[in-house]
Amino acid sequence: MKNISFFINTLGAAGGTQRVLTTLANLLVEDYLVDILIINDSKPFFKLDSRVNLKLLRPSGNFKIMSILNLNKLIFRELKSSSCDYYISLDSNSILFQSLYLPKKTRLLIWEHFSLTKNSNKLLFRISRYYATKRAQAIVLLSNVEKKDWAERYNIPESKLKHIYNPITIEEVNNHDSDQLYRNKKVLAIGNNIHIKGFDYLIQAWSLLEKKGWTLEIIGLKEKEQEKLEKLMTSYSFKNKVIIKGRVSNIRQKYLDSSIYCLCSRNEATPLVLIESQYVGLPAVIFDNCPGALELLNDSGNVVAYNHVDLLSQAIVDLIDSKKSFKQISIKARQNADRFNRQTFKLKWKQILN
Repeated sequence: MKNISFFINTLGAAGGTQRVLTTLANLLVEDYLVDILIINDSKPFFKLDSRVNLKLLRPSGNFKIMSILNLNKLIFRELKSSSCDYYISLDSNSILFQSLYLPKKTRLLIWEHFSLTKNSNKLLFRISRYYATKRAQAIVLLSNVEKKDWAERYNIPESKLKHIYNPITIEEVNNHDSDQLYRNKKVLAIGNNIHIKGFDYLIQAWSLLEKKGWTLEIIGLKEKEQEKLEKLMTSYSFKNKVIIKGRVSNIRQKYLDSSIYCLCSRNEATPLVLIESQYVGLPAVIFDNCPGALELLNDSGNVVAYNHVDLLSQAIVDLIDSKKSFKQISIKARQNADRFNRQTFKLKWKQILN
């Protein structure tokens, strides 16, 4: 049985990266020996199969360079002791700092979760990404757009770039009831950073809206970000309710209690929340600035010009005002999500690993 090791800083965060890694590890442990190497000992936020080995690394060193070298030694020892076949890193920006030396048997895979065109342009990160293109056996990307961008920028052979969409990670939703979704009268947005997720745009757009009984709910922000957003809200007057909450463990229920999903990010690759909201049947309202996110739709949402708050507000109103249009798009969203099923996701990964 082949041994696979993943590396991620922490599984304690409630982000999409942690959620989809947990899902993949739980799927692969049926056929492989699976380890996850971490450097933060926070308890995993999402449920991890007991057969997956979680290994905490504690790099030491008074200076950053010493700590990085020590981390590489710890990773090397773990990979060698487990006779690791595949070492999978989830971030090309940092691969330079955690794969300086690997056992001869171990092959490196990059599973990139960030958009290349909107990624950090820091010199060290650029060097790290270039190093990844030379060192890795394959780079797994979340959209065809990302695959094209990587191929063009780094002149990478087609055979080295793999495309696998993120899967639906929430529990199965058997009954799609667009009437009930509409009756929920709630617009949902999820994220942990106001600026990146464009919640300042969303708040401004919501202040322009006046629809009786409708609520905007923003979830996933840490306490300081919640306070920052609440302060921002004092600049506007609202005719409709706004709810702000932190991270939640049952994200599935939040989708089921909503009507519309709004994605107004400044920067996105292929957001898992958009995939899963489509699966539940929530029509999307989305800016047109993130090609990877747009690739996830199939006439299953309203797309508006980036940075046009008035158009964002109107796109939400259009879905509220026309129940017929809402239901049509809701049905398309549900149908669109079929391509993101877990079995297809697992099969594509097994094709790479075998």
